[in-house]
Amino acid sequence: MRSQVVRLLLLSVLLHASTAAQAELPVDAPELATRGAAAVGTQSITLIDPDRPDVLRPDGVGGFHRHARTLPIEIWYPAVSAPKRAQRITYTMPAPFLGGRKSDPAQRLSFAGQAMRGAKPVAGHFPLIVLSHGYNNRAVGFSELAENLASKGYVVIAIEHGDLDPAIAGSRRASFSQVLVDRSADQRFVIAEVRRRAAAAPRGVFATIAADDIALVGYSMGGYGAIASAGAGYDPKSPLMAMLPKALMAGSMEGDDQPVPGLKALILFGPWGGSPATRMWSPAALGRISAPALVIDGDHDDIADYANGVQWLFGRMVQSDRYFLTYREARHNIAMNAAPASVADDYLYIDKFNEPVWRKDRILAINAHMITAFLDLHLKRISDRASYLNVPTPAADAGSWPLAEGEVSGAQLAQRTGAGANYWRGFQRRWALGLELVHRSPADDKAADTR
Repeated sequence: MRSQVVRLLLLSVLLHASTAAQAELPVDAPELATRGAAAVGTQSITLIDPDRPDVLRPDGVGGFHRHARTLPIEIWYPAVSAPKRAQRITYTMPAPFLGGRKSDPAQRLSFAGQAMRGAKPVAGHFPLIVLSHGYNNRAVGFSELAENLASKGYVVIAIEHGDLDPAIAGSRRASFSQVLVDRSADQRFVIAEVRRRAAAAPRGVFATIAADDIALVGYSMGGYGAIASAGAGYDPKSPLMAMLPKALMAGSMEGDDQPVPGLKALILFGPWGGSPATRMWSPAALGRISAPALVIDGDHDDIADYANGVQWLFGRMVQSDRYFLTYREARHNIAMNAAPASVADDYLYIDKFNEPVWRKDRILAINAHMITAFLDLHLKRISDRASYLNVPTPAADAGSWPLAEGEVSGAQLAQRTGAGANYWRGFQRRWALGLELVHRSPADDKAADTR
C-alpha cells in the first residue's frame, strides 16, 4: 500500500511538472515567442548611487538632503547549459500596496521560472536590455519576458526602483513624487554604471555586455522615465513639473535632454505622462527622440489614457521610426507577469496584474514575439525581422489567408510567401485577432506636414 501511495505521489509530481512546463508557452503563441536555444542564468546585485537628492527630506533652506540611493538589479543572461532540472527557479517579491487595503510587509509573492541562479555566462558579447517597472511594481515582475529574451542572446537587467508605500512615505503624493523625481535618474545611473563595469576590466556577466547596443524598456511610470532617458526632457510648464523644485530635476528638464549613451531602441508599455491633465513634455521635446521605438498598449487603458495620452505621445515622436501595437479591449496591464497562483482568488491582485478580456499568457506570448522581432531588427541587425513588423494589414482581423475547399491550415504559421502572405507573419490562421499595428517613420511625418 505504501509503495502504491509513493507511486501515486511521484505520478502527481510528474504530471504537475509536465503541466507547468506546457503552461510556460501557450500552444497558440506566435512564432517568435518561442524561447531561444540558450540556457538562462540569473543573479541579483545591488548598485548604489552615492549622491542623490532625497525628495522626502527637505533641508529647510529650500534644498534637499543628499543620500546614497540603493538600486538592486536583477540580471538574466545566456548561460552555459545545464540539466533541465537545474533550470528551475522561484522569484519572490514583496506584495504591492493595494488601494484601500493595509499592506503586510511580510507578505511575498512568487513567480516560477526557468533559469539557474549564479550560472556561468556564455562567452560572447550580447546586446543589453534594461527594464524599468511601473509604480508599485517590482523588477521580477518582468521575469517571463526577461528569461525569454536572455535565452535568445540578450543580457537583460531589471531595475528594482523600490517605490514606497504611501503609509511609509507619509502620503500618496510623497510616494508618487519620489517616482517623478527618480525614475529617469535611476535608469540613467544604472545604464552608466553597467557601461562603466563593462568597459573597465570586466568580469562575469559584465564581460558579455555589448554596451553600445542598448534597449530601454519602460512600463507605465517606467515609460515616463524612459521617454526622458531617450532624450525628451520634461516640460517646466507642465503642472506636475512646476510643483517640483528644479534642483530635484536637474539633468532631466527640456534643454538638458540628452539620450543615454548607446541607446539603440526604445520600448514603451502604456507610458504615463501624455494625458492632458498630467502632460509632461512639449511636442518639441518628444520630437528629439531619435531611437526606433515600439509602443504597446490596450485601447481601453484608463491609467495612461490611451486616446489622449499614449497616442498623443506616439504621434509626436516624429524623429523616431516607430511602431504602435494595440490590444483591442485591453486596459493597462499589458506588460508584467500574470498574477501569481497564490493570489488568483483575490480580486485586487487580479485587477493589478491581469486583463478582463485577454488571457495574460496570450498577451505575454504576443509581446515576446513582437519585441523579439523589434530588438533583433534594431540591436542584432537581422533584416528579415522587419517582415514581422511591417504587417500587410494594420488591423490583424483584416488579414487574408484563403484556403481551397476542404483544405485546413492546422498549426501552420503565416509566412512571407504562400497562401498566408497577406496575414500577420508568425500567427496561426484565425488567431491574429484583436490586434492593430501601426508604423510611422520620420519620412511619413515630414510628408504629412507638407500636405
